Amino acid sequence: MELSEQIAFLERVLQEHIRKWKRFFAGAENVPPQIERERINRRIRLLSEQTINRRADQFRIEQLQHRFQTYSMNWERMLREREEGRSVSGHTSPSLRASDVTNAPAATSVNSTEEEALFDRYCAAKTECGVEVKVDRETFDAQIASQRQRIEERLGRKVRFEVQVEGDKVRVVARKTKRT
Repeated sequence: MELSEQIAFLERVLQEHIRKWKRFFAGAENVPPQIERERINRRIRLLSEQTINRRADQFRIEQLQHRFQTYSMNWERMLREREEGRSVSGHTSPSLRASDVTNAPAATSVNSTEEEALFDRYCAAKTECGVEVKVDRETFDAQIASQRQRIEERLGRKVRFEVQVEGDKVRVVARKTKRT
């Protein structure tokens, strides 16, 4: 196989490999394609160690190497976050996610309808996971108001709260709002 054909073949293999990782992170695949990743890495390394006469082929190989390394570092980071439980994507139920309009805090005080909607989403998530809700609305609202004040003082900007579901655990997390 000619060098330019080998490069084109590896580019196609890499594109298919990228699609496999996307399917894995989307939840369609159960196991990350690590073995195939090692094979591609080995092929790229062997290809880059060859003596190359054409500058265009040299450029394509280097570009392929850099693209693969960038994706590999990103996949490692995403795997690490997923294993540590810090990954949000794919774990938050869309029905429980609040829209920015619903979670936008009032300019001067805490919006009571926002907290009511937050409490309702929290209760729905707990029920969906089969976990008993052990807090009443008043206690929940007081805890959210306390957390909001403490976090906003520390960050120096407004925050909004979201309900996050990870496995069978339901959490309320604070997110910084965009500055306007």
